[in-house]
Amino acid sequence: MTQKNKSMIARFKILQVALNEFANYSYENSSINRICSEGNISKGVMYHHFKDKDELYLLCIRYCYDVMTSYYKENLISSDNWKEEIKSFFEIRYNFFRENPMLKRIFFNTLLRMPKHLEKEIKRITKSLDELNYNFSMKILQKIKIRYGLKPEEIIFLLDVVQNMLNEKFHKRMEEENDISLEYEKTAEKWIDIILYGICERD
Repeated sequence: MTQKNKSMIARFKILQVALNEFANYSYENSSINRICSEGNISKGVMYHHFKDKDELYLLCIRYCYDVMTSYYKENLISSDNWKEEIKSFFEIRYNFFRENPMLKRIFFNTLLRMPKHLEKEIKRITKSLDELNYNFSMKILQKIKIRYGLKPEEIIFLLDVVQNMLNEKFHKRMEEENDISLEYEKTAEKWIDIILYGICERD
């Protein structure tokens, strides 16, 4: 086996153990020592491949978001019925999290517990998925007869405001509860429904 192959195998092993660590403990509570212990990895091997916890954490975030973005692209549907497209969008997200519980925990730990000193790097990593969400929202809004005077960009801004509000609300609860992802998803769906249909009773 060549040295290059050995190096790739070592990095892959570290990544697998680190994904589990950051999924279970988030950034603040994670530990390089525990990763080494759980994976039977020497400190020398660890620091030969990764400079510090930040570099390893960012690799795990990139892996999570790359896999999730690819999953969306492979499963998104196009329909004349925009309501069906929105429903499908949420189903794709739900199915991804159901099939990848470890990545689901990393996603929500990143979303709700983002380490401040890595915020710029994480924003660059999440850009691809953010753009996918933005393009999907624009596509749906172009199919909807929105109220006169409103611009699609303004509605997307409102969606961002709501998401930031939800992030703040659920961030506090994550300190006390293990898994709030399903409630978060349901609450987000409800607010999107309110934004699209308003608060008045439908005829």
